[in-house]
Amino acid sequence: MSENRLEKEIVDKKEVTEVKNIVELLLKMDAGEIKMPSMTYKIFCKKVGIELPFECTALEPETFDELQSSGLKIENGSLKDLDNFKMKTNIILASCKTFKDKELLKHFKSPTPRELLRKMLLAGEINDLYNKICELNGYSESNSEKDKRIEEKIKN
Repeated sequence: MSENRLEKEIVDKKEVTEVKNIVELLLKMDAGEIKMPSMTYKIFCKKVGIELPFECTALEPETFDELQSSGLKIENGSLKDLDNFKMKTNIILASCKTFKDKELLKHFKSPTPRELLRKMLLAGEINDLYNKICELNGYSESNSEKDKRIEEKIKN
C-alpha cells in the first residue's frame, strides 16, 4: 500500500470519527433550546449625551441576506446604485426593537423607526451598531473581542 493511500485512509477514518462525534454531540442537545443569540451593546450617543444600551438579536440567515441586499438598486440586470445607509439601518431596525417603540417614536416626534435612529445616532455610531450586529450574526469579530476570548480561555 502506498504511503499516500495509507495517509488518505487515515484522514478518511478521522473525518468519519469526527462526523460521528459531531452527530453524537448534536443528538445529546435539546433541540428546543436552540435560539438566536442576543446581546446588549452600549454606545455613548453624542447627540443625546448619554450611553445607551441597545438590545440586539441575531437574525435568521435568509432575513440578514435579504436586508443586506435591500440597499442595492438594480436596473436592467446591473448594479445602478448602493445605498449603504438604507442597508445598515434596515439590519439595525430588524435586530434592535428599541427604535420601533411607539412611545419613543411619539416622544421624539419621529414618524418612522428609521427617522428615530437618524435623530438619535451619528453616522459612526450607526456604523458601530451595525458592525456589532454583524458580529452577533457570526461575521468576524473585532481583534479586541478575539483577544478577550483568548485571554479568558487562557485564564480558565
